[in-house]
Amino acid sequence: MITLGGGTSITTTLALVQGPISLLVLLSVLVGVIRGNLTLLQATAVADRWGTTHYGRLSALLTAPATIAAALARWAGAVLAGVLGGYGGLFLAPSGTFFVAVVPVMRTAPREKAGSTGT
Repeated sequence: MITLGGGTSITTTLALVQGPISLLVLLSVLVGVIRGNLTLLQATAVADRWGTTHYGRLSALLTAPATIAAALARWAGAVLAGVLGGYGGLFLAPSGTFFVAVVPVMRTAPREKAGSTGT
């Protein structure tokens, strides 16, 4: 939840801030930190929620949409920047998506591990 919220905040800030360059560099570094955290989170999300029995298949199903989106992102970004009036509008679009994504994330929880006492 914190990672998605941080990503949302930074992406929105990138959409609204035009300088100075040092601030933009800092925000870009923070975007990289969030991306790295999401990679680590993704690696553990499957096992935490659904166990390790079919980890490979479940992990592939979880990552397939993101992999396809990443493959199309450069083309779609160039097209959408023109439609949305520039890169500021382009950064605001995923910010709205992130806000929507927080709702289902808040409704899910890792499954209880066998032998866990809940403490």
